[in-house]
Amino acid sequence: MLRRFGEFGRLLACERGNFGIMMAVLAPTLFGAAGLAVDYTNMARARVELQNSVDAAVLAASRKTSSVADRKTTYQQTLSAQLAANPDMTLASQSIDLKIGINYIESTGHASATIPLMFIGKFMPNTVSVTASTYFSTRDIELAIALDNTGSMGTGGISALKSASHALIDALSSIDTSTQSLKVGLVPFVTAVNVNGDGFDASWIDTTGKGLYNGWTFLTDAQRTKRKSSGNNNSDFTAATYPHHSNLFAWSKTTWKGCVEARPAPYNTNVDAPDPAKPNTLFVPYFAADEPGNRSSAGGNSATAFNNSWLNDSVSGDDASVQRSTAKYKSETAVTKDFKDTTGPLTLGPNRACPTPIVPLTSTLSKVNTGIDAMQYWNGSGTNIAEGLAWGWRLLSPTAPYTEAADFDTEKVSKILVIMTDGTNVSYGSSSTVNKSDYGSYGFLSDKRINSTTTQSDAEAYLNTSTASMCTEIKKLGIEVYTVLYNTTASSVVTMFTNCATRKENFFMASDVASLKSAFSAIGQSVSGVRLTN
Repeated sequence: MLRRFGEFGRLLACERGNFGIMMAVLAPTLFGAAGLAVDYTNMARARVELQNSVDAAVLAASRKTSSVADRKTTYQQTLSAQLAANPDMTLASQSIDLKIGINYIESTGHASATIPLMFIGKFMPNTVSVTASTYFSTRDIELAIALDNTGSMGTGGISALKSASHALIDALSSIDTSTQSLKVGLVPFVTAVNVNGDGFDASWIDTTGKGLYNGWTFLTDAQRTKRKSSGNNNSDFTAATYPHHSNLFAWSKTTWKGCVEARPAPYNTNVDAPDPAKPNTLFVPYFAADEPGNRSSAGGNSATAFNNSWLNDSVSGDDASVQRSTAKYKSETAVTKDFKDTTGPLTLGPNRACPTPIVPLTSTLSKVNTGIDAMQYWNGSGTNIAEGLAWGWRLLSPTAPYTEAADFDTEKVSKILVIMTDGTNVSYGSSSTVNKSDYGSYGFLSDKRINSTTTQSDAEAYLNTSTASMCTEIKKLGIEVYTVLYNTTASSVVTMFTNCATRKENFFMASDVASLKSAFSAIGQSVSGVRLTN
């Protein structure tokens, strides 16, 4: 008996053939699991493919601007074409629902498709279903694009910016301008902007020296105090001798290119129309004064030294006295061929670092493309993001200086402002001289026109605050703001542009040509008004 149990035990302990027995028992389970995995993967992939196809079809139908029947036909044809590339997927059903309001079109597409399944199909339907919805605004569109054209952009950067800007314009091609108006404007900026292009009106300009800061660089501290208190310097000068900028251009026999200075506060950061009855609302012609030292044949680009000596000094004295003197403008000859006002990038003379003109809002996009092609980078002076933003805002305002924009009415028109830079607000150059900086839209830092400061760091802080304040006011008016940084991670401007954008997805950081172009294309597609909402 014990021997028989021992033999039975040996039989139980024997492992030969166990694998085959186990496989025979487990095979159905293993094959079932494999079939489930394959079927699940196929269904997931089919759902993604069907979703992409429905997305494309409903977007196409949303852009179609004719009858409801045409929209439905477009949806059906696009969906069928999308699915034709997958022979394993059979369209089971499709439909599109359309809700058309006064200023919008909402489209919701539905589709179901069947796919062959190995295992799951024996227990459940082999059908996948998806839905996609779009919202398409039919409001009129006004778009202002303010672009940094400063020297730090360089040849590569300005080329990338042109390409990206054209990509933005190209992305607007889906807009049917027979049913909604589209106007686009362009603001190239350095520290100042150039208004001497389409739509220019001389009535915007202070040509007689009535504005507080017109001629400010050429006044002593005592004369400045008197001007602030009385509004003029009649006791020091006659109308013919006061050194306002139009007089200075005339005396030096040079020509104004078209750039303007920033207005005195609070007009520097608002859209009040220029009014001769309020001289400080007028725009002062930009005049980069000749700096101490005899005439140079080329502009400089030094962070510390004088960069813009374009006349021989006809007076002696310390640098401050030579800087203020107006005698040389009447007695010395400017060599205008050295100025390079139109060719740059390193310019000399009264129009130093003045960019190409603003293109006001226009429905003729070829004008905008021409303005983009004309852009180049300009060395010297620095970067004034606040001025670029202010002029973008002015393009979108219905009041002068530019009047092409509609009233601020979010029910009738979508207003969009794009602001792009590759750096911070900086008053560049000449830091070790009496001027404390190159000339810019606020004159020299030594003129104390930027919140009374003479330091570049304090000037940047003030301009950052001005930029942020304008962003807030612009968004209050319902203007959609997009911000783009190129090739910079400076924390001050990252924070400023993140907060300035209307929403977080409106802020873009681009580190190369491809990402800059991608950012501008995305903005163009967003502006075009069709977006998926599912």
